[in-house]
Order: sequence, then structure tokens, then C-alpha cells
Amino acid sequence: MSYVQIDQAFKQFGKSVVLQQVCLSVEKGEFVTLLGPSGCGKSTLLRCIAGLETIDSGTIRVNGKDISQLPPQRRNVGMVFQSYALFPNMTVFDNIAFGLKMKKLAREQITAKVNQAIELVHLCGKELSYPHQLSGGQQQRVALARALVTEPDILLLDEPLSALDAKIRKSLQTDLRSIQRDLKMTMIFVTHDQEEAMTISDRILVMNGGNIVQQGKPEHIYASPKNEFVARFIGSYNVLTDRDLIRLTGHSIRPGTYAIRPEVMELYPNGEEHSSSQRQGLWLEGVISSITVRGNVRRYQVRTQDVILTIDELNVPHKVVLDEGLFIRVRIPDEAYTLLA
Repeated sequence: MSYVQIDQAFKQFGKSVVLQQVCLSVEKGEFVTLLGPSGCGKSTLLRCIAGLETIDSGTIRVNGKDISQLPPQRRNVGMVFQSYALFPNMTVFDNIAFGLKMKKLAREQITAKVNQAIELVHLCGKELSYPHQLSGGQQQRVALARALVTEPDILLLDEPLSALDAKIRKSLQTDLRSIQRDLKMTMIFVTHDQEEAMTISDRILVMNGGNIVQQGKPEHIYASPKNEFVARFIGSYNVLTDRDLIRLTGHSIRPGTYAIRPEVMELYPNGEEHSSSQRQGLWLEGVISSITVRGNVRRYQVRTQDVILTIDELNVPHKVVLDEGLFIRVRIPDEAYTLLA
């Protein structure tokens, strides 16, 4: 049996069903991310594991023990919230020590464990500071240390980095992943940010409408979306029906709905047509309607008949920037299609 095992978890608030017979398993030492849009049930599922909400039916087991109906304090589950939830009148040291004091550990043990946690989250020298004297990133490190210091069976993190600016957020993503690997701790992380999920996870569970619609390693989720929702949510895929493709290309294709990654398509201006005409794949003609620079990627929107395609190119030096309004040919390699369920 997996370290964390959830079977047929059902939860509703009034007439609104939030979790629909959810089943999932997490191995010991695994970093799993629940990814999905707002309202899909991911935070509710996390709160049910923590005991802050109770499931209406089903079971939640951790290390073989059924914790479904236990109060939060008896579950040995740590949780980090988006809002930090620090005590404003306590120093960094006392905030981190709070849970250990509730367990009535000896003062020497508390001091040793808190100092170790402070070092782990890189807050040495901030022991006597108060929350209002810390940056947002430092406050979140305190919240993380407070959850880790009690040595929980699993650590739950509910969008803990979403309120931080981009640079600090990326730094904390790296630190969090490093801490998780060093401690070999089982973590379940909630986010609506696809890039964040791809960066830190061993495995991603994509949720929608109270269900887990796909799960797998980050590269598998991205490369092989199971259905249209995952394709649109996980990576800005172009989603086209067989009728769209037949109308645009004039070629027959197996019936169904297809996802096409924006980075696999190729753009050829008029002057390059002679060198590309022999390349295999489906060819479309269109006009560039907009251009957006997204850091290391240049994103083109190409209108071809009544369809807008998103096409990404690496933003590298000396590569010609194509202009809006330019007539263009688009090549879609044969292997670029993913048939969706």
C-alpha cells in the first residue's frame, strides 16, 4: 500500500459537490502537485487530508493508518498556507518553536530543533526578528520551518508561493525542492501555476471539477495531454478538430480532436518557400496577426482562414523577427499531433 492512500473521497458543501469520489496514492518521499484552476477542488482535498475539513465518505490513510475522522492535532500532518499565518507578536524563533512547545518538549530539545530548522531554511541571524521585519519570502520560510520542525508524516502546501514576486518565488521553488529531497519528506503541493508544477514535482495530478483528470510525471503530462481540458490548461496547446485540419490543409485525417504544441510548428516567410517545399508534414497559409515576446520565447499568433494558431520560437540573437501582417507558411510536422480523448 502507498504511504498516502485516498479512496473514493467525496465532499460537498450544501448542494455543491467539490470532490467526486477522488482516488489517489502518494509514495513515501514523493513530491506530488495538485494542479488545476480555481474551484477545481485541489485546496479542499488538501484541507481534508489535514483534517481542517472532513470528507463525507471515503477513506484517507497515511502510513497504513485511517485518519479520515481524526482531529487535525492527531494526524501528524504539517501544513503551510498561502497567507503565512505567523504570530505577529512572536519572534522567528518563537513562531517556529510554537508547535514543539504545544508538544511539551524539553527546552533543550526545542532549541536544538528550532536552530536546525532555521539553518535549513536559510534564516540564520533572523531568530529575534518579528514577522513585520521580514520580507514576504522570509516570512514564508518561517512558515515552512514551523511546519517542518514538528517532523510531520506528510507536509501539505496550499499555494504557499503565489503571493511572492517572480524572482523570490523561483528561488523558493528551488529551495523547497532541495529541502524535500534532503529530508526525503512526503509533500503534497497545491498550485494553479503550470510552470511551477513542472519545476518542482515528481508527479502532477491535474484536477478539474472535483476529479483527477490526468496524472503522471511532468514531462508526460506536457507531452501527452489526455483530453482537451489538460491540453488547453497545461501548455497553450492549439486544439483543432479533424474538420478544422481538413478544411485548412486539404488532407484527410483520422476523426477526432487534436492538440498541437506551439513550439513544434515552423514558420516560413515567402522567401524561404523554395527551400521548404519538400519537407514532409501538413502545410498551412496565413497572416501573422500579433507578436508577443515572453522572455526567451517569441510568440506569434497566425490567422489562417477562421482559425488562430499560437506558434512559439526561441528568442535567440540574430534570428529574424517576423512582422505583423506578413503572409506566412506554417509547417506542422507529422509527429506533432496528439489525438485527444
